[in-house]
Parts: sequence; C-alpha cells; structure tokens
Amino acid sequence: MSKISKYLKEVVARAVNYNQFHSDFLRKLPQEFHPPARLQFVPYLSSDERAIAIKIEAFRSQIPKVSEAQKIASYTSPHSGSFQKDAQGHALSGEYVESNIEAHVKTGSPKLKGMLLRRIVEGYGAKRVLELGTNTGFSGSYFVSAKGVELTTIEGSESLCNIADKNMRRISPHYRIMNNLFDDAIDLLIKEKAKFDCVFIDGQHEKEATLHYAERVKPLMSENAIYIFDDIYWSDDMNDAWKELVYTKDFSKAVDLFSVGVCVQEEKATGKTVLYDLGDYLPRPNIFRKNW
Repeated sequence: MSKISKYLKEVVARAVNYNQFHSDFLRKLPQEFHPPARLQFVPYLSSDERAIAIKIEAFRSQIPKVSEAQKIASYTSPHSGSFQKDAQGHALSGEYVESNIEAHVKTGSPKLKGMLLRRIVEGYGAKRVLELGTNTGFSGSYFVSAKGVELTTIEGSESLCNIADKNMRRISPHYRIMNNLFDDAIDLLIKEKAKFDCVFIDGQHEKEATLHYAERVKPLMSENAIYIFDDIYWSDDMNDAWKELVYTKDFSKAVDLFSVGVCVQEEKATGKTVLYDLGDYLPRPNIFRKNW
C-alpha cells in the first residue's frame, strides 16, 4: 500500500469511527489516558503545545554545531533473537560503532511522538520518570517540559549524553543523565533506593531485551507506576514482546497507542490485564521492519 493510500485509509477511518471512538473507546478508557488517545486519533496540538514543540524542535538543526565531533559513537541494538546476558544476568552490550552526526539530527522523538509522551505523564500525574535510552535528548525534553516532572535518563554513549545535556538544559534543569549501560545504571539506582512513577523503555528494540528491562526496573517502580514501551510495532519480535507484556500478571491495564504501549502496574493485580486497543478504531500500523 502506498503512503497516499494508507493516509487516505486512515482519514476515512477517523471520519467513520469518530463517534464510536468518543462514545465507546473514551467511555471505557480511564480518564487519565484520554489526552494521549485523543492525540493519536486526531493529531492536533493546542497552541501551548505547539509553542513547546517549536522550542524543543529548534535544537534538531543545531546538533551538528553543538557536537564536539562529526562522528558519534554509540551502542547498536540487538536484532531479533540476538539478545544475550553475562554471568551476572546483565545484558551484553551491542557493538560500539560510529555514525555521522547528520544521522543523529533525525533521531529522537518527533513532535507528535514527543507530545504523546508528555500527555501520558501529564494525564497520569507521573512526576518521577525513568528513561532507558537518552539518545539526543528529544524525548527527555518533552518529558521535562511537563510541569513538575523530574527525569532520570540513561545512555551508554558519552557523545550522545553531551548532546542531550545541551538539548534538555534549554527546557528544564530537572533531569539527571547517567552515562552507563542500562543494567549498571539500574543497579546504582537500586542502591540509591530511587523510586519512579513512570519508566520509558526505549533503546533496544528486541523482545528479550524489552522483557529483560521491564523485569529489571521493577524494584525501582512505585505502586501503580506506568511502563511506556516504545515502538511496539517496530518488528514482529517487538510486537510479540508487547503482546506478552500485556498479559503478564503484574499489569492491570494496558493501552495500545500504536507508537507506544502503556501498561499500569498495580500491587493487587488480579492476573488479568484489561486492554484498551486503538486498533479497534483505526487501521493498525504495519510492522515497520519485517524479519528484523
């Protein structure tokens, strides 16, 4: 299907299912998830949100100027089925490779995705956010643009940490960047007895890696915390991870918002997850990378 055909199909689906989305989906969906669901159904930002997005996105073109190097070294993500752990149970890092700075101008959450993340934490009232995968700091910038949010974000690449720091400091001082591998940083945070209301699991788009980090951060999460899983339609493998997470006994609710999936952890979960699926009202995304 061409991009134009796909776009037209989505426009028609939004028009046809608009009343049903409001009368059925939003009626059932917990109130705190209405703002992100509305944005996914009708991609429209308020004037205040547009102003925030313009300020955040202005940094994207500045990356080549603020970076101290024209090549950025970072860890590669595991492909499907390639995730491995060491004797301690820590994830083995991917290859540390260099790429041109221009490639990183396009990375990081774009404005609608970033604002979706912002609406999720605002709607749920999450104040202490943990992010696995800082990259150039765009998702982090959207998080800290929300009132009262304090972010701890983890990134293995020192070069990306430096760029992200320059990015986020324009928006808020309420963040901490940890230049560590994910498991090492999680160990440090556990020792610090840190607690978070929300975790954004990004950075390694592979089923076993996603399940691994979802389990590893549990000691850090407060009661009724939310887990945001990025790119749940990235690959068949990632989509399998999402389906498995949805039905784990630790989550009471799950919301499929296409670009991200959100799960609610409850101490007294019954073992049956209630799934609110936007795919019942809009064409479900195609898997982005087949056989990845």
